[in-house]
Amino acid sequence: MKITEFYVSNFRSLSEVNLKDLGGFNIVVGYNGYGKTNLLSSIYLFVRNLSAGIEKRSVEDRNQDLILIWQGYNVNKPVILGGKVEFSPEEAAKIIGKNQKVTLEVVNKIRYVNNYVEWSLDTLYVNGSPPGEDDLKIAKKLAEYASQSIEYVPIFDQTYFDEILRRMTDMNKSPINLRKYWYDFVNLVSATIPEIRGMEFWDGRRLVLNVYNLPIYIDLAASGFQRVILMLFIIWLSGNKILLVEEPEVNMHPTLQAKIMKLIKNWTDNGILQAFLTTHSPYIVEMSADSYIVMRRINGSSTAITVKPTQDLRSSINLLNTNLSDILFSRIIILTSELAEPAVIINWLKRLNIDVEDHGIGIFKVSSDIELQNWLRLRNTLNLDIIFFGLCDKIDISLRDYCVPLGYEVENFYSKQALLEVLRKLGISLDEKEIRDLGKEDNLRWLVNVLKKRGIEYDKIRMPIGRLITSIDTTEIPKEVEMLAVKIKSLQAEL
Repeated sequence: MKITEFYVSNFRSLSEVNLKDLGGFNIVVGYNGYGKTNLLSSIYLFVRNLSAGIEKRSVEDRNQDLILIWQGYNVNKPVILGGKVEFSPEEAAKIIGKNQKVTLEVVNKIRYVNNYVEWSLDTLYVNGSPPGEDDLKIAKKLAEYASQSIEYVPIFDQTYFDEILRRMTDMNKSPINLRKYWYDFVNLVSATIPEIRGMEFWDGRRLVLNVYNLPIYIDLAASGFQRVILMLFIIWLSGNKILLVEEPEVNMHPTLQAKIMKLIKNWTDNGILQAFLTTHSPYIVEMSADSYIVMRRINGSSTAITVKPTQDLRSSINLLNTNLSDILFSRIIILTSELAEPAVIINWLKRLNIDVEDHGIGIFKVSSDIELQNWLRLRNTLNLDIIFFGLCDKIDISLRDYCVPLGYEVENFYSKQALLEVLRKLGISLDEKEIRDLGKEDNLRWLVNVLKKRGIEYDKIRMPIGRLITSIDTTEIPKEVEMLAVKIKSLQAEL
């Protein structure tokens, strides 16, 4: 069973999301507060209540808790949850006795009426057609099956953790003919985490790990071990299920992250389960996902797009000498012309109280027209928020509102004192004529000539020299950089 399409609107921070062509292994990325967890919650609510619209379900909101699912608590508009759920021929044979693939499309509306949450059916199709009486019975059976075939793994929840341990205990206590499933699970844990050489329950209730041949109760073990074992158990039980996982990398070493992701990818590739994972980990993003769900903010509300990691996409990223995670984890991207080095812009923005790391800003240099065209393609494909610095004459007029001009190389803004001090720290001794010539011509040409005499190509050390100079230089910041800071704050206000 898997979701191939999903739609949601007016749910928590999500204004409207329409995801199509979803794969088996789906990675959800986005800046903090962009709605990744809300997206997983909406998928869970949709599948768990797939038949609610058919049944015209109604739930009393006694404690005013359910009103929180409405965006901005505005109950005047309905919450809409919909999508297509595909069942394999084997599943369909088990559920409805027909050995054929079945696609169930359901769109439910949720309204808040007089302290009651009321579900109604907006759309229902079975294999692309409205159901007759017999197909309606089939739809109900499929929806009921789906509602029991989804697992949500939170970052950490003690009640959830205790429930998983209880399920482990039940499996361990199963009859002898079923105990092999427990031992298969123990072997899976040991294969994934070599430090754990076995597991067993003491006194029939407390799980003990054999860590380097020392017994340790699981509640006293490292939190990374706890979370991995919990996740592995859920994965182990998730055959033919949809698995939703919040930030699986939490408390995990990168090597362990890679092992868990390879396991999940292998199982999704083989159709054993479908997975949706939120993450902030570059190690997970660089895995070969079937789909990336990229969360974005527009006018204070969250939306999302589906991106397929095509060969064209990967080729564009490789050409830019960057990686997918650096791009997707940036809230705002600044592209600079060859007149500026990213490290220089970073230091100047910091003096203007804009720390690029705190604000989720990625800065990249564009060295050719080919690179710029690839960035523009990525902007459209990934729905990136980009500011162009010093590239105004090379972009379309429709993008001029996102551009800040830069007329000179950044070297021309360096002070003489800072420039001489950095060269001295680098062990470069200048003669009197070279010192006198500084200021007679532009700084860039002077630097190139001084270093060339010493057999050094300036281009190869331009970035570290710029970083050093702008970290100690106290002269006035160029007005172009101040304009860039204004543009950043203006764009942030829209997100």
